[in-house]
Amino acid sequence: MDMAQFLQKLVALGMILSVATVLLQGVAEGSNKPRPFKKHHLRYYVQVEMGAPGLAISAQPINTTISANFGQFTMFAFNATKSQSRTSTPLGFIRGYTIETSYVSGDMHLLEVEFLEYNHGRYNGTIQYQGAVTSQGTELAIVGGSGSFRGLKGYLVVTFSSSNPPFSTFRHDVTILK
Repeated sequence: MDMAQFLQKLVALGMILSVATVLLQGVAEGSNKPRPFKKHHLRYYVQVEMGAPGLAISAQPINTTISANFGQFTMFAFNATKSQSRTSTPLGFIRGYTIETSYVSGDMHLLEVEFLEYNHGRYNGTIQYQGAVTSQGTELAIVGGSGSFRGLKGYLVVTFSSSNPPFSTFRHDVTILK
């Protein structure tokens, strides 16, 4: 083999290694993507310490003489767990706010916006919710997601689960629509 043939083979080998490197980088980058959530249901529990300082900040209503508590808002930060027990496996946290939207005194209507940061190990990402909270119940729409929850559509139903003062626990049942 002369020098010209040797250089041609070396260049060819270099090209093969370059292509292999690019392909392997694509595989490595793809493996960092979280697994898409393929189920139709997700359940977790939210632990609320009632009256705890620093968990809620409230603003005053706009004008209680003509609009009840309209405009009052509360910001919140709660932990999400795998089961009803406060000491069960942590799955993430809920952050958000509610704004009083009712005009009639005694009839609660709130707009709630929630952000769930979720990491179960197999599935992780965020889900954003928005919807109405009333005295009859809470159902929020999924308005976005990231990571394992990218592109999901569906809704969340919040149900009171238990109370052990000063803590209350709420079950969050997420239904995914395909």
